[in-house]
Amino acid sequence: MSTIPLSQLRKGAVAHIDSIVPNPVFGELDALVSRRLADLGFSGGMPLQVIAVGGFGRGPFAVRLGNQSQFSLRQEEAGKIMCHVVDAEQKQPAP
Repeated sequence: MSTIPLSQLRKGAVAHIDSIVPNPVFGELDALVSRRLADLGFSGGMPLQVIAVGGFGRGPFAVRLGNQSQFSLRQEEAGKIMCHVVDAEQKQPAP
């Protein structure tokens, strides 16, 4: 099963977290950012749903975790979270 960064998911996508990976943007603080994400509940196997994405798909990303917690992540943070998609259906707007 292939994994993609959370930053590539669209609004409405449902996925499970596979892992947290390094992002060189954070430099020496990368380990701290990874730890903070894990402390917030972004850990392997946790289901999530993307509930909103900022303009042009660049963030921020509003996500709801399986424990019903909701968070807003910048693109750089979302890029650290590797997921495998369960359901990528988009909700169609009402006519």
